[in-house]
Amino acid sequence: MAFLAVYAANGETLRWSTFFVADFDRWQYVKNHFFTGFSFTPALAVAVFAGLTVCALAAMIRAPYFRAIAGPGYPLAPRNREEAARLSLFYLFANLVVWMMPLATPANTVLEQLVAFAALAVAILIVFADYAIVFEGLAFLPAIGRSVQLLGRRWVSVVAIFVVLQVVYFGIYRLYDLYYQNATGVFILLPLTQILVQAVIVLVVDLVLIFLYEQIRRQGAA
Repeated sequence: MAFLAVYAANGETLRWSTFFVADFDRWQYVKNHFFTGFSFTPALAVAVFAGLTVCALAAMIRAPYFRAIAGPGYPLAPRNREEAARLSLFYLFANLVVWMMPLATPANTVLEQLVAFAALAVAILIVFADYAIVFEGLAFLPAIGRSVQLLGRRWVSVVAIFVVLQVVYFGIYRLYDLYYQNATGVFILLPLTQILVQAVIVLVVDLVLIFLYEQIRRQGAA
């Protein structure tokens, strides 16, 4: 929905097939239309608002989602406004560094490769930060410090998870790309299956990482 708002605000024709083709490679779309030849436009304002909204909604959804994985209860919202604000700030930071920063670099350059590598390193370093915010009640900066501390105890396992995740995402991207690039029209089940597959991957990754997070915490306490 956030990308649909950005796509429409940019004056694109709202056709089923063209939208889903653009949505499939949405980060390249954002780079081409907002970072290349950067200028302040109403469409950019919509994109910024959509990004902030996504961060806030992620905080509202993922906090109870984490607790549902870790225990039997499923609260309908974060415990309080402070927790929601801390999570929103963290997701804003993570999206800016991990996703936006690489998009702002010139394409097909050494700098782009270096920034992409740095963004991946940051993603690994903060892998446990949102869990620490939810389960330990930490603020933004202490949660990042806690994530780095926990990572230091089992960094090999975390790096292995990231390698497997990158391979899986690359395989799925290449598989769907074969269809999106050659199809004259997009069948509705294609984007729906893509959303479902990505949701399952996110669920599995969170299950594994939360299990690892709890395991490291118990070992540290012992």
